[in-house]
Amino acid sequence: MTLALNLPPSLSAVILCKGQSTEGSTYYAQGGVAAVIDSYDSVESHIRDTLDAGAGLCHEDVVRFTVERSSAVISWLVELGVKFDMRWSQSDQKSEFHLTQEGGHSHRRVIHAADATGREISLALQDALQQHPNVKVREHYVGVDLITADRVGQNSNRCIGA
Repeated sequence: MTLALNLPPSLSAVILCKGQSTEGSTYYAQGGVAAVIDSYDSVESHIRDTLDAGAGLCHEDVVRFTVERSSAVISWLVELGVKFDMRWSQSDQKSEFHLTQEGGHSHRRVIHAADATGREISLALQDALQQHPNVKVREHYVGVDLITADRVGQNSNRCIGA
């Protein structure tokens, strides 16, 4: 869904869903999203925490790429209408995101929507797709094969259909 929403306007896309469009891991995800959002946190701290928790299994360049973009992704999701939980800050006298601290994190950096963050994100993405003129969502479809140009006599291995 995110890819389709970020395609250039000159392209169109069809999203095939084997069942209903809400049937997927994103919709059922209960936890939150770890991101560098608050001023007391830092990208470097989040990267260190992720690498430590990954116990040598994480690729540092991938972790860095993801963490460096985390706050921009959260901002984009908020613009799409994702309603993350908020709390009142007595010290600042304003409403701010309610962040939690979960295993492996040294700071409160997990933003959430109650215990249904995935559902909230999924529904916001689906709403945005319904408004997008170049994206169609087809439920109860299955892709069987990709058609590449070389299979129809062209000198290319580019995908031209499904």
